[in-house]
Amino acid sequence: MSNTTTSVPHGSCIPWQMQREDLLYVMVPAGEKGPTYKGWNLVSQGRRHDDPILAVHLLHGGNYGYYPAPCSDLLSLDVDDADTFHGAGGKDLVRETFRYSAWPDRRKYRAIISCPDIPDHYRGHKLPIRSDRDQTIVELFFPAGLEKTGGQCIGPLSLHPNGNRYEIYDPDASIMTVRWSEIEEITRIICPAIADSIPEPDYRAPVQSRGKTITERYGLSVMDTLPRDARIAGSEIRGVHPVHGSTSPGGNVAMNPKKGVVYCFRCAAGYDAAGWDAICRGIMPCGGTYDSAVMKQHLEVLNREKPEVRFLERIAWKRSRRRS
Repeated sequence: MSNTTTSVPHGSCIPWQMQREDLLYVMVPAGEKGPTYKGWNLVSQGRRHDDPILAVHLLHGGNYGYYPAPCSDLLSLDVDDADTFHGAGGKDLVRETFRYSAWPDRRKYRAIISCPDIPDHYRGHKLPIRSDRDQTIVELFFPAGLEKTGGQCIGPLSLHPNGNRYEIYDPDASIMTVRWSEIEEITRIICPAIADSIPEPDYRAPVQSRGKTITERYGLSVMDTLPRDARIAGSEIRGVHPVHGSTSPGGNVAMNPKKGVVYCFRCAAGYDAAGWDAICRGIMPCGGTYDSAVMKQHLEVLNREKPEVRFLERIAWKRSRRRS
């Protein structure tokens, strides 16, 4: 790949690598890094690359942002510390893919990659990878959820607040494909001290009489409420407890989305998504037990918010009665 920054006249179309059906666009004022209008993060408000209103905005010198659509397998990497990222294996990860930067020395840059095995639980989120000194090394912008995106990246040729344009490294570079395991390994190298450290909890997910857990019945996920200052650490997400906070450097909560488990180190307690949801709603304290009283109160809240669950169960029950 060429090391010569390629400058394309402003007002040109969005780069061919990004003229895809699985990327959505937002309009951003010139020289700024984010949209200023309400509802920009709604997928229904996202624009295609050939949208005429977007074209007029760009023609008049505006910036643009983009994010992968819900069906996409693209990831946008916002590299904030190239030296650390490259030292952890990131250089080989993005060497041949489409990149651009507003910094002449390229100590910070953006890269777009394809990752077909992105874990579904990350969709709809934006999460950083931080060093053990709590310095953000790279931020990952995942594909949007069904309704909203977790964030957007400013696109190539836009104007950075520092006065530079985001220049493309190589106009002929394609978007390359990587495996999620390669990204996960980089997170472990960047911050090895806190990766994969959730103890096996002796917590049993509450089960209802229908044989399903509350998590399964209501479609709950530990990702519904992330810790404050959340970041990726290996296969975990770490951060500050959203209810009682933390005095520990780096936070006191770890969640493993694949296992569907959250662990609070202050309270030495682990929960599934239902227990975590009850804590975050204030129905029970962290460290408490998801007993029958908590379950009753929690179900009252969930049934008010998700009345379709009982409605569909009722229909399924009636159908089963007819067949029998």
